Amino acid sequence: MKDYIFFIPPLEIAEKKPKEWTAKEARLYFDWLMSVKDDRVDYLLTCLDEVLTDNSLVDIERIGKKVTKLLFEPPFSDRENDVSTITNKGLALVADMALLISQLVIKDCPQITWKIVKRPKTNGAYNLPALFEIPLIKHIEMIGAAITNAKAILRNEKTFSTWVKMYEHSIGYINGEVPR
Repeated sequence: MKDYIFFIPPLEIAEKKPKEWTAKEARLYFDWLMSVKDDRVDYLLTCLDEVLTDNSLVDIERIGKKVTKLLFEPPFSDRENDVSTITNKGLALVADMALLISQLVIKDCPQITWKIVKRPKTNGAYNLPALFEIPLIKHIEMIGAAITNAKAILRNEKTFSTWVKMYEHSIGYINGEVPR
């Protein structure tokens, strides 16, 4: 699958870090992501020859295994001196996996909504879209979490089960439970 499409935000903000965005730029990125998220999930599912069932956990586990396997292959990572590094196409794949998990969290917990993280400015997700209405932790920024997890997978510190854990932890926090 060498032709996986890149995850390219609007050019007006591509050169700046999210913490440097103005409120208008954060809204531009948010609106762009909201306009492409469903198409990106559909693209991911098509590329992986997958169809969602009524069981989110089973879907994430099955799809997560495929995504994890792909992460170790070009063009999703480069390997040099026994070290795998995620590429831009790998980042796109992982962002799409995060959008899929987000979609399933919202399907299973419809009170969850997308909003822009506005406080505090020291938050790593500041100015980014995140899932909100989560009692214990306020919000979850799934794309950043997925990228962190993918890098850990490439270092062999995590396995495909990390995708299931992202979903389970999100649901746990939504239900007021602290995941273990």
